[in-house]
Amino acid sequence: MTKTRSLLIALTAFCAASAASPSYGAVSGGSIRVLVLKGAAVVSVAGAEEPPAEIRVKDGGVSVNGKKEGAPLRFSPKEEFLYVNGRPYRGTVEVTAEGPGLQVVNELRLESYLVGIINNEISSRWPVEAVKTQAVVARTYAFHQMNNHPDSSYDIEGTVMGQVYSGAAAEDPAAAKAVADTAGEILTFAGEPALTVYHSNAGGMTDSSKEIWAEYYPYLLPVTSVFDKDAPRFAWEFIVPASSLKELLTRAGYGIGPAREIKCDELTAAGRVKSLVISDSSGNGVRLRGEDLRKIIGYSYLRSALFRVEKKGELFVFTGRGSGHGVGMSQWGAKGMAENGFSYREILEHFYPGTVLRKAY
Repeated sequence: MTKTRSLLIALTAFCAASAASPSYGAVSGGSIRVLVLKGAAVVSVAGAEEPPAEIRVKDGGVSVNGKKEGAPLRFSPKEEFLYVNGRPYRGTVEVTAEGPGLQVVNELRLESYLVGIINNEISSRWPVEAVKTQAVVARTYAFHQMNNHPDSSYDIEGTVMGQVYSGAAAEDPAAAKAVADTAGEILTFAGEPALTVYHSNAGGMTDSSKEIWAEYYPYLLPVTSVFDKDAPRFAWEFIVPASSLKELLTRAGYGIGPAREIKCDELTAAGRVKSLVISDSSGNGVRLRGEDLRKIIGYSYLRSALFRVEKKGELFVFTGRGSGHGVGMSQWGAKGMAENGFSYREILEHFYPGTVLRKAY
C-alpha cells in the first residue's frame, strides 16, 4: 500500500551501525535471567531428573518431594526443555524461597527469550515489519534492564511489570524469523541502550516520559500515532459507583468518604490526565496522578489516562481512548505503519526519535 507519509511526522533514514559496535554487557546474545514465578506455594520441575521435583517452602528453606534441601535449587534440562508447572522453558531454572512463597528464575539465551516474547506482546501474524519492530524494541528493553539491575537475582520480570514471557510454548517460526532477521540489533541513545518502553494503543498520540513519570528521556516524546483507531476497543467506557470508588481508595490508603466529585485539573500535551482531585461531601480531597488512579481502579478497567469523567447520579462515567501508559511505541500504531509500507527502521525512528539502531553483537 502507498505510504501515508503526510499523516505522520517526517521520517529520516537511521544512522548505519558503525563497523566497531560498542559493548553493552551481552556477548553473542548472552543470557538473561527472567523472573517467571513469584510467591508460588508449590513448584513442579520436570525434565531434569526422575521423578519430577515437587518443591515447597519448608522451615525457611525448601523441600523437594518432602525432603528438605539447601537453596537455591538449580535445574538443567536432560533434553530440550524443563517443565515448570507444566510449561516448557529453555535454559536452566533456579528456585529459591522468598518469604512464604517460592521464586523461580529462568536463565536462557537472550535471542531465545525474545522468540518467546513476541506472541505474548503482539501476534507473529502481524505484518513482518511490525514483528521485527517488536523484536528490536524487546531486545533493547532487555539490554536496558540487564545493564541497570546487575545485583539482582534476576534481570527482568516475565509479566507486564517487565515483558510478558511464559516460556517456549509461545514460540513459532514467524517469531523466530523476526528475531533472527534483526539479530543483535538494539536502539541506543548517547551510546547506551535506550529505555524502549511501549504500550498497546496510544489513542492517537503518545506522551513524554516526563509528563507521565516525571523522568525525562530525550527520545520519549509526544508523537502522532494515527493508526491506533484501528485497534479493538480504541474507544472505551468504564462506570464505577461512588461507593465502590471509596472502597478502592480506602484499600489504597486514602481515607475519604464516598466521592462527590472528580476534577481533572492538569492534562499532558496529548490530553492524558496528569493529575486529578477526588473530593467527598465533607470537603476532604485527595490528589492523584492519572496513572495512580489507573493502578487503584485496575489497568484493565481504566485502560489509559486519556479519559474524561462525568458524574451521573451516584455513578462516575469514564470515557477514554487507547490502552496503556502512552509512552514510547504504540504496538497498534506500529502495526498500522507496517500495513502502510513503513519499514521497521522507520517505525522505530518515529516512536523513538533521536535513537540510533546498532548491532550490539
